[in-house]
Amino acid sequence: MKKSYLIEVLEKLSPKQMKELSELVQSPFFNKNESIIRLFEYLRIQYPEFKSENIEKEIVHKKIFNLDKYNDNFMRMLIFKLTYLAEEYLAYTHFKSDPYEESMHLINTLLDMDLDNDARKQINQLGKKINITDTNREYYKNKYELERFKTVIYSRTYRPVTVKDKPDESLLEESNNLTAFFLISILQRYRYLLNKSYSVNIKYKPEFLPYITEFLEGEGKAYLNILMISLLYKQIMLLKDYSREDLIEELIDELTNDKLKIDDEERRDGLTVMGNVCIEKAYEGKQVYYEKLLNIYKYLISKNLYNRVRGRYFESEMFHNIVTLGLKLDETEWIRGFIEKFYKKLAPDTQANTYNFSYAKLYFKTRDFEKALESIAKVAYTDLHMKINVRITAITILFELQKIEEVLTQIENFRKYIQNDKLLSTVHKKISSNFIKFTSALCKAKYSTGTDLRELKKNIAEADQVSNRVWLLNKTDELMELRKDWK
Repeated sequence: MKKSYLIEVLEKLSPKQMKELSELVQSPFFNKNESIIRLFEYLRIQYPEFKSENIEKEIVHKKIFNLDKYNDNFMRMLIFKLTYLAEEYLAYTHFKSDPYEESMHLINTLLDMDLDNDARKQINQLGKKINITDTNREYYKNKYELERFKTVIYSRTYRPVTVKDKPDESLLEESNNLTAFFLISILQRYRYLLNKSYSVNIKYKPEFLPYITEFLEGEGKAYLNILMISLLYKQIMLLKDYSREDLIEELIDELTNDKLKIDDEERRDGLTVMGNVCIEKAYEGKQVYYEKLLNIYKYLISKNLYNRVRGRYFESEMFHNIVTLGLKLDETEWIRGFIEKFYKKLAPDTQANTYNFSYAKLYFKTRDFEKALESIAKVAYTDLHMKINVRITAITILFELQKIEEVLTQIENFRKYIQNDKLLSTVHKKISSNFIKFTSALCKAKYSTGTDLRELKKNIAEADQVSNRVWLLNKTDELMELRKDWK
């Protein structure tokens, strides 16, 4: 039973949730089978370890029923029904977690029972509770639902007698809220797709987007007065055209303005987009965007918005970006404190890798290259970004240690990886390929005076996108100084 779906679910529950599930299983409203209660209470004793030797079906059967003869069909039936009850509990608690969902269902039921006056009271009460900060998209969805309920009551009671009784524009509220909900939802999705295309090698064609932007710039311009739609519209315009530096400044100011009513998830997602834009601008050689990016990260940390779901793990990609950026901007001690404070907030299976990789970068910054090499050697490749970052970091460490033959070997392996990896985006391939090209030229220049270092420096400085640009320029300057000494 160890690898069964039931045990996987029970392992994920907190002690409080296990207690609540026990109450549900024992409630005659949900379950009247005593054998299921006995099975759950036995498994509850095994929580949270669920040792294999204690939860084999045959052993469990004998323990709770004290029978020598094992009945597999009976056990399978009990496990199936207990699993169903566990799913019922998860669905119920999720339903109860929405502050408005229960009221919505109650109103619907009252309307089905033709209790319109009671439904109207519930609508008025709920309307006062709905807050625009309760996720902006859901706000308009809930407002739409309330207006729909009002329309049901209106259609039942409407009796036109004179011209004064003609419908007014309040009937448009239902469709207006539905339109706002739709626009926020679809723009969030298009933002995600456009943003994703910059990190992986995939291109999406949001076919409906041109019609939406045309609508928002024309007849639907009034919808841009809704803060969330305005923010999403500007982010999408920026993702389609990174040269809009005016939008970068405007969006960062808005998304970090605590006075604006933006829910946490949207604030985080918006700033994640802005972070990616800043990275691309920095790769173009505009160093000021590194500072903007670090400020974004510091803001997210200060608001505990470093994960997609509050209370879950620190995202490893963001962690790596913060370390790289802080060291680039000479905030070494701040980064040391950051690593020690937050690495245990990472997912357990990423903690060791991230810790060692971060210290490899830190030791590199403090020029303790031997320790940097020891740390980077402990890092295993776990994902696309880790593969790139570890390879580049290892190459720079080996170069600093004058292990040029090993550098060339690493470069050749890296080159093959870039050529063969189908997931790597065009942007990241270009950034990494340029790094390989210029590092190879530096290796050659170490042993040959045939390399035009001034031309090399010019090419590095003017390259559209390249990783470790500053380091490459510094190594070129060092070789130029060395050549002066040769003369």
